[in-house]
Amino acid sequence: MPDITPKETAALSDILSQLAPNLAIALSEQIGREVVLSMPQIEIVPLKDVLSRTTNVLQSVFSFSQPVTVESVVFVGVDTARIFTDPLESLPAGESPSSFTDVETEKLSEVMAGMVRGMAAALTNIAPDPVDVESCTTHVSPLALPPAFALEGEVVEAELVLELPDSHTARMTFVFTPEFAAALTASISGSEAAGADTGLSEDDLSAMLGGLSSLGDPIPTPVAHSIPAAPFASLNAPMPEQILPRGMELILDIPLDVTVELGRVRMLIKDVLELASGSIVELDRVAGEPVDLLVNGRLVAKGEVVVIEDNFGLRITEIVSPADRVAGLGRR
Repeated sequence: MPDITPKETAALSDILSQLAPNLAIALSEQIGREVVLSMPQIEIVPLKDVLSRTTNVLQSVFSFSQPVTVESVVFVGVDTARIFTDPLESLPAGESPSSFTDVETEKLSEVMAGMVRGMAAALTNIAPDPVDVESCTTHVSPLALPPAFALEGEVVEAELVLELPDSHTARMTFVFTPEFAAALTASISGSEAAGADTGLSEDDLSAMLGGLSSLGDPIPTPVAHSIPAAPFASLNAPMPEQILPRGMELILDIPLDVTVELGRVRMLIKDVLELASGSIVELDRVAGEPVDLLVNGRLVAKGEVVVIEDNFGLRITEIVSPADRVAGLGRR
């Protein structure tokens, strides 16, 4: 089987650096807490060294629709897996986590599958063709590689630092066959090269202009003309069609729960039982302060309440940045 070259190793590191923020967002949404992934380290490891490991890990075997359907593996330690099942839980130093229940195992499968889907979506944005998840299975056991690795003498290990603020720092490791790593880097690099080659170089343009001037007819000098300013477009004019990220059209029909939140308050049970008609509940919101727009329980925007005929509405005044949205997951 083909070996991966140093150039391909460097290209794979660049690709994973691009994917890391998207993977962190996908993982954050699955566990409901902010996650940071960074510093990819690529190593070529002999297959026999990988198979000699006996420590239990949480591992997912997955494959994509392209560039090749060869299976790959991603794994984390079981102590990190324990935090995935309960983001607020942390183990005492030196303590080994107990076995996982069926409910916890199902939760871990959902977390890892969600992250793999996030990786496919991120690859779709930089690959020439859409990338779909073909398969993804998760279990806890000593690291076991799928049959695709049987013919390889070496494997490609890509290790990323996984940080849960104020809680845990660990490693998330991807294991690829050299075939998959080489095909992925060739696909992404070829796409970027095609996008970069969009016109003639300055030397080519100068040579063409020189050839035209040598024909004897001078090249006319452009004459500047004043162009009257165009009037503003009508507010009723149709908006230009928005260009969506590649693959986004696949999820446009998925329904979401949109909620406008005026404010919140924490009350004791006895105070709630004392509520009656005419009682006033003071919210943690100053009068005139923007209200929150939540999508599936997550803050995405702020705005002001307006009245549209007989109905209330919300005029958006601020869109929350993706970084703030991820940070908000840890506060929920």
